[in-house]
Amino acid sequence: MEFELEVPKKIETVWQEYVPIIINGRTVDVYLTDEIKTPSTYNQLIHTLNTAYPGDTVNLVINNGGGSVDSAFMIVDAITNSDAHVVAKLSGIVASAATMITMYCDDIEVAPFTQFMCHNYAYGASGSGNQVKEYVNFTDKELTSAVKIIYAGFLTEEEMAQISLDDKELWFGADETVERWGKKVLHTLSATEKK
Repeated sequence: MEFELEVPKKIETVWQEYVPIIINGRTVDVYLTDEIKTPSTYNQLIHTLNTAYPGDTVNLVINNGGGSVDSAFMIVDAITNSDAHVVAKLSGIVASAATMITMYCDDIEVAPFTQFMCHNYAYGASGSGNQVKEYVNFTDKELTSAVKIIYAGFLTEEEMAQISLDDKELWFGADETVERWGKKVLHTLSATEKK
């Protein structure tokens, strides 16, 4: 007697992707709901932002604890250069690199009970002693400078120093996140008018 094994068919859906991207007309919903991983994970998102037209909307659904700052910077660059209107839809926890991405969106929507956390970078380095020392010194200088630019208007100068110098974590609830976002928008408008 012969048996035929039936191999289950692999069901492919967008929801199985690490970064689900749903296109509905001129609106694109992107789900950043897991750790921010290596830059190549976001190639489709970057392409989507880079090829958007004026009048397109890209909604970034963000609920994650952060991750790779290199990936966050790549996403920030694409948001900055995109013709789309980019909206961060925040819920759950939005922390670390995920907050950096949020800071560059055109608008935010904050769900009740959202936890928004900004903090200093964390990483490990390997190599010879001098290489590690040079890399750590370079990275510390660059990321301390980046914090001042990224969170300008959202955090005070004192809070930025607490993050960069004291390794303090700053936590904000939904209401305070919305309030601080309003201050950031005013700060950005003021800086733009001065140019």
